[in-house]
Amino acid sequence: MATILLWNSLTTRRRSASDTFLDNGLGVLQAHLQQHGHRVQVEDWATDPFFASLAVPAIARPLRRLYGHLLGRAPGSSANAWHKVCGATALGLQWLQDRIQQARLRRRLRDLAWRVAEEGIPVVGIKLWYGEAFTWAKYLARCLRDVAPDTLIVVGGYHATLYEEDILRDTPFDLAIRGEGEYALCKVLDLADEWAGRGNQSLLRAIADKRFENAVWREGDEIRKGRKRPVRISQKAIPTYGAAPGKVRIHVMLESLGCSWGKCSFCVHPHFYNKYVQRAVDDVVTEMQALVDQDIGIFRFAGSDTPPVFGAKIAQGILDAGLNVMYGMGSRAVQGCAHAAAFDRTVGQYETLLRSGLRSVFIGGETGHDVINKTVMNKGVTRADLVATARAIRQAEANTGLKLDLILALIYPVPLVDGVEQQDVFDANVALLREFRPDSVMVTPPGPFKHSEWFSAKDTYGFTLNDDFVRSAMEYEYVLYKPPSMWPELKIGLQGTSFVELLEECGRFRKAVEAMGIPTDLSDEHFLMLRAAGYRGREGAEEFKRETLLDIISCDYATLRGITARINKYTSQVADQVAACPEKGFATGGND
Repeated sequence: MATILLWNSLTTRRRSASDTFLDNGLGVLQAHLQQHGHRVQVEDWATDPFFASLAVPAIARPLRRLYGHLLGRAPGSSANAWHKVCGATALGLQWLQDRIQQARLRRRLRDLAWRVAEEGIPVVGIKLWYGEAFTWAKYLARCLRDVAPDTLIVVGGYHATLYEEDILRDTPFDLAIRGEGEYALCKVLDLADEWAGRGNQSLLRAIADKRFENAVWREGDEIRKGRKRPVRISQKAIPTYGAAPGKVRIHVMLESLGCSWGKCSFCVHPHFYNKYVQRAVDDVVTEMQALVDQDIGIFRFAGSDTPPVFGAKIAQGILDAGLNVMYGMGSRAVQGCAHAAAFDRTVGQYETLLRSGLRSVFIGGETGHDVINKTVMNKGVTRADLVATARAIRQAEANTGLKLDLILALIYPVPLVDGVEQQDVFDANVALLREFRPDSVMVTPPGPFKHSEWFSAKDTYGFTLNDDFVRSAMEYEYVLYKPPSMWPELKIGLQGTSFVELLEECGRFRKAVEAMGIPTDLSDEHFLMLRAAGYRGREGAEEFKRETLLDIISCDYATLRGITARINKYTSQVADQVAACPEKGFATGGND
């Protein structure tokens, strides 16, 4: 049977503390293809040792000290001569390290391409990510074109699903697969067996003739797409990760696809899935048990929205199976939660979730301004719903004695409507935070992503985009930890406000959140990590954010390597039921 090499595209430096999670997408692909008789080689370089191998310790260590000094400067204080010298030195060292990292990654990718050529691997699959990772994926493809011209280059992942035919425009990729990749990829490998030795152009013509579901291909100057395959969430293969050195042993669990609401004007989920599909509780619990057997006890639900009513069913399944796990999830505010019956029902559901091991929840609030949420976001919930849901969660905490980290996501600034000013939204957001009492706030600027209503009806919402916006967005590198002046220019605007001004206004609100004593930019997966690593309370969350940020911007990853080791020890203890059971306070989260 055909051999495929799967490569996980990546950047030269880490973007986030969670970059090194076990990759469930590659894991599912590998398991599915092997079940169908194909040989699979996985090259997942997103590991602690690999990122460290690209960095230069002699540069990274002093950079960390310099950045620590610069970040320790009192907010609002003017930079003295010493600070300016430190800043200039840091920029120079950063420039030098960037060049060395790029040279080292280019060499690794050329070596990988030569290996493909020498072993005669007929198909290479690339999991695409945005920004710099997309650029390096194209570089690998060009290397393969040079040394292994008959190798078929197939790309997939979130990026391919979002951008579809744009992925094949002016790129060296042969084929893209959108949505669930394992079924189309299996058919590609079956055909590669049949057409072995006849070159990738013959194979591509055969694929075009078959018009595989979820496939995107070229026909002359045109780009064609096969129809979307109906989602079959019940048939997902279960990954087997093995030792996976250098990875954070947290498994991303697919419990649902799509969103139960699916109407937000800024969201792309309706493009990905035309309906919300829940996985059978028994299948979820079976997969959890299989991963527990692999010494993994920490999970993150992959669905964008796990309604508490569905989450409670999974939680009861976990309890009935006697599993000892810790997990986080994303959810929505419960409509009408302020009404007594709905409030009590939500409290009960979260009590079950907490007892089963839920320790962090991410809720998209978008804004505390009801008019904006209704007319601009089409969020389907009100500020009262958000606040009541948060209170229900806190009541469930009190009733069970178990702690949960609650994360609220907000978009700011926002498109405005008549009678509403940006400061009105700012003030409404601050008021929401005082009532919601989150453990962290994720603040992001507005983005009109392809296939969202903000993109398709951009004039209605006041967005201005240049003709090259989609291509620019595909390769745009988001760097939230940098000041707006250092972000690469992106030619978008909103109601007369430039991109840099949008970033500056977003930063103004982020600073206001931090002035309230609330951490920012820590999501539910980060809280799973930091609690498992032993960081407690709000102070622990702030310390985790500060220390991992210094690691990321300096590329001195010593702290992150230690965090990985502590998490992996903890997740193994959870899976082995070494820790106390949840009812006795296991993994309480420590936000007390």
